[in-house]
Amino acid sequence: MKWLDYPALSFRGRVYPAALHRKPQYDVILVSGDAYVDHPAFPVAVVCRCFEKLGLSVAVIAQPDWTSDQDFLVWGAPAKFFAVVPGAMDSMVANYTATGMPRSTDRLSPGGKAGLRPKRAAQVYVQKIKQLFKNIPVVLGGVEASMRRFVHYDFWEDRLRDPILFDAPADILVYGMAESVLERVVEWLIMPQRSAIPVIPQTCIRIRHDSWRSVLQKAPLILPSVAECRSDKNAFMQMSLSIDRIIRPGGQILVQQHPKGDILSFPPDREDLQRETELMGEIQYNRRVHPLYQEPVPALEPVQFSIQSHRGCVGACTFCALSLHQGRVIRSRSAQSILKEAAGFVEHPDFKGVIPDVGGPAVNMYGWQCAVEGCSNGICSEAELCRSMSGSLEPLANLLQRIAEIKGIRHVFVGSGLRYDLIREDEWQIFEKIVFGHVSGQLKVAPEHFDRRVLQLMRKGAGADFAQFAARFYQSCRQHGKKLFLVPYLMSAFPGCEDNDVILAQKVCELKLAHEQIQEFTPTPGSLATAMYYCQTDFRGKPVKILKNRNQRLATRKQLHHNKNQLPHRKK
Repeated sequence: MKWLDYPALSFRGRVYPAALHRKPQYDVILVSGDAYVDHPAFPVAVVCRCFEKLGLSVAVIAQPDWTSDQDFLVWGAPAKFFAVVPGAMDSMVANYTATGMPRSTDRLSPGGKAGLRPKRAAQVYVQKIKQLFKNIPVVLGGVEASMRRFVHYDFWEDRLRDPILFDAPADILVYGMAESVLERVVEWLIMPQRSAIPVIPQTCIRIRHDSWRSVLQKAPLILPSVAECRSDKNAFMQMSLSIDRIIRPGGQILVQQHPKGDILSFPPDREDLQRETELMGEIQYNRRVHPLYQEPVPALEPVQFSIQSHRGCVGACTFCALSLHQGRVIRSRSAQSILKEAAGFVEHPDFKGVIPDVGGPAVNMYGWQCAVEGCSNGICSEAELCRSMSGSLEPLANLLQRIAEIKGIRHVFVGSGLRYDLIREDEWQIFEKIVFGHVSGQLKVAPEHFDRRVLQLMRKGAGADFAQFAARFYQSCRQHGKKLFLVPYLMSAFPGCEDNDVILAQKVCELKLAHEQIQEFTPTPGSLATAMYYCQTDFRGKPVKILKNRNQRLATRKQLHHNKNQLPHRKK
C-alpha cells in the first residue's frame, strides 16, 4: 500500500519531523486532547486530513502540557489559524468516573496513561492560545464544544455553566462531524476583512447583543436566556426541549442571550450532511499510531480495521449526545464506497483478514431513509417507528455478504450495538442471516432498563419486550446449532428510577445477564436526561426521583452486583 505522509507532530517535548526539516511556518496548528492516531475514529486525524485536502499545511500539538507555555510555542505561530479539537470524548468524562473518581487509564493516550489532558480541555487550550497568540484566529470543534455550545449543566460542579464560547473565546465553533463545512469556515477565517456574522451551517459564534437583527433574513428562535435558565429550572428544561426539536436540516437559527453578548447557532444543511458520507470514502488514513510515539494507543486496536457504514440515529434517546452531535438524519455510505475501503485493507501489512465491525450508532439503521427528510417532531421511533421512516435489514445483509466475498477477507463482523426493538417480524430470517454469519460470539444490544416508566423517560423502546427477544434469539441459536450470547447494555441511577433500581436488579438475575455491562447514568452536558437530572422533573414538569447523592448511586450499583438469591423484592 502507499503510505501517506504523517503530519508534523509534537508531544511532550518530542517533535516529528526533526527540527532541521520543519517548515518555516505551517498554515494551521491543530491542538488535540488525544494522541494522534491516523484513523477516521480519531477526530484530530479527521480534521488534519480535511485541512490537508483543502491544500493547507498542518502541524499538530498533541496533549500539550497546559501548565507551561513551551508545548504551545513549539511550532511558532500559524500563518492562518489555530484549530482546537479537545478529543473524541468530553474531557470530564475522559478524566472522571460516574462517581467522580479520577480514571486510572486513558485509552486515547499513548500507553493508556491517564492525566495527559486537562479537565475542560477546550477551555484550557483556547485560553492558552489566546494568551500567547493574541491576534491569530481560533476555531473550536469536537464533541466537548458541540454539547456545551449553549448554557449547560455541569455534573462535576453541580451547576449551570455558560455557553462554552464565553469560557473558551474561539472566533468560531463548529459542531457535529462537519467535514463538509470546513472549507467555508477556512474561507471566513482567512478573509482580510471578516464579516462579523458568518452564516455557515453547523457553526456557532459569540456576537454583540442584538447585532444579528440587521443581518439575518429569517427570524431566529430566541431561547431562554442564560440568566432565565439560572433563575428558573423550568426555563432550562424548555430550552433543552427546544434545542432537541430544532437541531435538524431546515431548522431555525438559535439565539441565546448572555450578559456579555449573544450566542448564535446555525442549523445543519441537508446537502452538507449527505456530503459527509462521500468525504468518508475520499479521505485516506494510514490506520496506525503516529511514528513519534514509543507506545501503542489502546483505543486503536479494536477499531483499526472497522468501517463506519452510516452516521446519525433516529432513536432520540434522552441520555445520548448523538442527536446533538451527529443528528437524527441517517446518512448511509454507498456500498461502492464501503467495498473500496474494505478492499484497501487487504494491502495493509497489519491486516489479518478480519474486519471486526461494519456499523454505526445503531447498525440496523444502515440504509434507512425519512420520506419527509426530517420534521419538527423529531421522535422517529418512540413509542413506535414513524410511518415516514423506511428501511430494512436487507441493505446491511447484502453489504456484509459482498464484503465477505472480497479476496483476502476471511471474516467480516458486526460489532456495533443493535436496536433489537426495531427488528420487524418479517425481518427475522434476515436477522438470523446477519447474526449467524457476521457476529463473533456476542451480539451487543441495549435494552438499557426494564422499568417501563424509566424507559419512557429514556425514549427507549418502552413497548419492547427484551425477555421475549432473548428467548427467541436463543431458540434460533439452538435450532441452527450456534452458540452465541447476548451482551446487553444496561443503565442504573437514571432519572425516575424507584427503589434503587430493584426492577433492573431482579431482571438481571432472572435473565442471567452479564453484570459487567451495567453502567451508572452520568449526566453529560447537552442531553435531555441531564436536564431532567438537574431540574428533577420530566418533560412535562412532573417531579421525578433523582439519585444525586453519590453514596446512593454507588449503593444502586452494589445492589446490581449483589448475590442473586439475596436481591430484595419490589414492594407492592
